[in-house]
Amino acid sequence: MAVIDVDTFVKNNQEQIYSLVNAALNRAGDIIQKKVSSGEVGPSLQEIMPLLLYEILVTHTVSTLTLVADMVNSPKVN
Repeated sequence: MAVIDVDTFVKNNQEQIYSLVNAALNRAGDIIQKKVSSGEVGPSLQEIMPLLLYEILVTHTVSTLTLVADMVNSPKVN
């Protein structure tokens, strides 16, 4: 059975992880800004928060799956 050293993978890919998290937050922020500007949602926290959390979750899930695929396909699998 293959063993994956998660700690080493995270250390070696820390910049990519930061980049993916920042991209998720920026994407969610851009979507919220467009929806507020168009009047689709109001500028209140009660209207924005559910949409913001959804957008972050969707983007972060894709990022996580990308990292897991990279980890599984990493040449440093024992």
